Amino acid sequence: MARKQKSRSSSKAKNRSGTNNKSRITTTTSSSPSKNTRNIGRSVKRSSSRKKQISLNEKLGLYLNDALSMENASIQRLQSRIKQTRLQDAKQQLQHHLEETKEQQKRLRQLISNLGGKPTKDKARLPILSPPKSLMNILRSHMTNAEAELNGAKEDAVVENAEIVFYDMLTHLLQKTAIDGEAVSVLTQSLYEEKSMAEWIRSNTPIMLTQVWPDIEASVSKQ
Repeated sequence: MARKQKSRSSSKAKNRSGTNNKSRITTTTSSSPSKNTRNIGRSVKRSSSRKKQISLNEKLGLYLNDALSMENASIQRLQSRIKQTRLQDAKQQLQHHLEETKEQQKRLRQLISNLGGKPTKDKARLPILSPPKSLMNILRSHMTNAEAELNGAKEDAVVENAEIVFYDMLTHLLQKTAIDGEAVSVLTQSLYEEKSMAEWIRSNTPIMLTQVWPDIEASVSKQ
């Protein structure tokens, strides 16, 4: 009888010991996420403090080079559009804007050099709208030369409006700095030129559509 009581006492003690161990394990496990969070926080702070600090002129030079890469790409695109279009009004306007864009490019290079930077020769990826693959091949197989003219004008408008937003943002940013007024004046001039080109596209779209409509109409089967 005494042995049985000892055996029961021993098993109860083991059970209590097991429960205590589980409790310790649970407590330890629940505290680890907060430790991990603190460790991550310290790691982020160390990472931020290790970032290379650059001067205001260097920062502005980066922004201006971003704009320059956009104009580098725009020059190439305008040259391609001039060759593509059959509409004389559009060709003349594109040629005029090409000359403006080359001047914008020169002015940006000068501003970057004045800030002690190196003007980039790289070209940005312009924001050209592209249909989904499910439609692209069908559209291309049925697109007439006349519709290609309209599509080109649509893409021109997207690019010009993106440039307007970019130059407007840059102008406001430079106004916040102690940089001389020449840079703001230069960007303001470029902004005006981009707005003028965008407005020309918008106001001339109905005329363009009238010119190309007969070709589009002729490409549609009459039922």
